[in-house]
Amino acid sequence: MTLLLRKSRAQARIEGWDERGWSDDDYAIVDGDTVVDRIYREMLVGKLKWRWFIHQIPEAGPGRPIQPPNQGMADTLDEAKVAFKDRYGQFRERFGGERPPPA
Repeated sequence: MTLLLRKSRAQARIEGWDERGWSDDDYAIVDGDTVVDRIYREMLVGKLKWRWFIHQIPEAGPGRPIQPPNQGMADTLDEAKVAFKDRYGQFRERFGGERPPPA
């Protein structure tokens, strides 16, 4: 499994979504051909934080809900990527997929 971090604006062009409104601090995480997550920066409690959400897991099947905790926040993009990768790997193992290699 290879996870790809791509600017959401670029992913919007690929998917045929509206490209307007995506900030430069907004990323899609792609697993194969499936957008599985989003990481973006936003102001939370007076500080800029990076938020991540797991939207889906290919092995779970489309539209299957992802049980909490399926989101988190971090001070840096690198911290958000590590936290996402760890949690996503746990979900993938649960559904019979492979765990991402360590960062």
